[in-house]
Amino acid sequence: MPVQATKIKIPEKFQPERHPKCYFPRRYIITLLSFFGMFNVYAMRVNLSVAMVAMINSTVDTSENTTRYTAECPLLIHEDTRDENKGFKGEQYHWDSKTQGMILGAFFYGYVITQIPGGMMSEKVGAKWIYGGGVLITAIFSLLTPLAASWGIGAFVTVRVLEGLGEGVTFPSMNTIISNWAPKLERSRISTFIHTGAQMGNVFSMPISGWLSSSDLLGGWPSVFYVFGTLGCLWFLLWSILVYETPKSHPGISSRELQHIQKNKDDKPQKKPKVPWLTLFTSLPMWSVIIAHIGHNFGFLILLTELPTYLSSILHFNIKSNGLLSALPYIVEAISAWIFSFCADRLRHSGKLSITTIRKVFNSIGLFGPAACLLGVTVSGCNPELIIGLFTLAMALNGGVYSGFNVTHVDMNPDLAGTTFGITNAISNLSGIIGPTVVGYFTASGATRANWSSVFYITAGVYTVCGAFFAMFASAELQPWIKHTENDTKNTKPEKSFYSIETKS
Repeated sequence: MPVQATKIKIPEKFQPERHPKCYFPRRYIITLLSFFGMFNVYAMRVNLSVAMVAMINSTVDTSENTTRYTAECPLLIHEDTRDENKGFKGEQYHWDSKTQGMILGAFFYGYVITQIPGGMMSEKVGAKWIYGGGVLITAIFSLLTPLAASWGIGAFVTVRVLEGLGEGVTFPSMNTIISNWAPKLERSRISTFIHTGAQMGNVFSMPISGWLSSSDLLGGWPSVFYVFGTLGCLWFLLWSILVYETPKSHPGISSRELQHIQKNKDDKPQKKPKVPWLTLFTSLPMWSVIIAHIGHNFGFLILLTELPTYLSSILHFNIKSNGLLSALPYIVEAISAWIFSFCADRLRHSGKLSITTIRKVFNSIGLFGPAACLLGVTVSGCNPELIIGLFTLAMALNGGVYSGFNVTHVDMNPDLAGTTFGITNAISNLSGIIGPTVVGYFTASGATRANWSSVFYITAGVYTVCGAFFAMFASAELQPWIKHTENDTKNTKPEKSFYSIETKS
């Protein structure tokens, strides 16, 4: 006789237990540790941007470049800024702007390689160890950074590439963790909170790196890498002990929380959908997301890696002020991203605009807005308040992309959202290699306002072209290539209810 699932009323003694008074939901522990994991990887990614100011001995540049350096905005130069290199602890290096650009971009050579493999491995062997291992590898090579720098440029670049390889798996594997642990009705909040850790990593890493670089702790600027590398290793210990792959495998989860998570998750096909690679790469809406992602990352990564250098060489901020001011735009961006996402959801619920229009509107704000601000910087002269204000406004407006292209992956095909994000993130992060190279090329003859203006013109142009492409060709509707996944899932058996039992008839 066939076996069928029959729902029955569960006796009171089998009802889910209520949480003990001191019980803290395990999914929130996972969320907090995931947040701090993102915090750590971004802190270890960007701390070099601030430490680089202390690592470079700018007093030994050629006389021509030194003249150009000090001639920019001379009224902003103070004695503490002019002589701050004399107070730096640790070895200093005679790297020109091209070499600095190569070092800053080296991280992304490794980072782009492990994007797609990271997502695939997390699904096969478990996201806990892929994500945790990625953070640990990044931390270990962060600790080795001062030693590698002392060995020479080749060793330094190699360590940065290896650091990128480790960090590259973190974002794709985090999507798997969220899928395992976040109930459907909490997914947006949990996902947004976790990814905000990256912004907070920027916010705290930059000023702390500035303070450490000018301190006597552990030799000055090397302490930047020792401190954040150690924090990453300590985080890994907590992650290893407290995190489990799935709610069902967690020995400390209450039956009530387990039921809540399992009853509020999307049904997943028993067979993993096949990826229609050819169809994806011949889809114009898919390319619109790729292009928009490229535009966002090009501008974002140039500001992330090069803003401290600009504030030091043009506006002559000392390294402590540099770190604080470099962090300010990311505080504002995190706040604005939350506001934009709330507005986008309200518009979607109102039904006044289609989902495609909503995505295009917010993506346009996120790309065209920063382009206008960067053009404003080029005509702002030596007004530090105005320039800092424009950089901050640029990042605030850039928060719109998180309600634009960044979620269009899910709109187009939820089943392949992880794969499509891995594709666009891998391609777009090539900007991390190209961006510093562009800056190094244009500032090779001197750190002048004219040379930096060329960098901002190019960045504004990339923002504009990529934003226009998305505005013309993007679609947030389900795409035709979703049929490739439907064929793989149409014969799957429905999952049993949490309280179903099998009976023979």
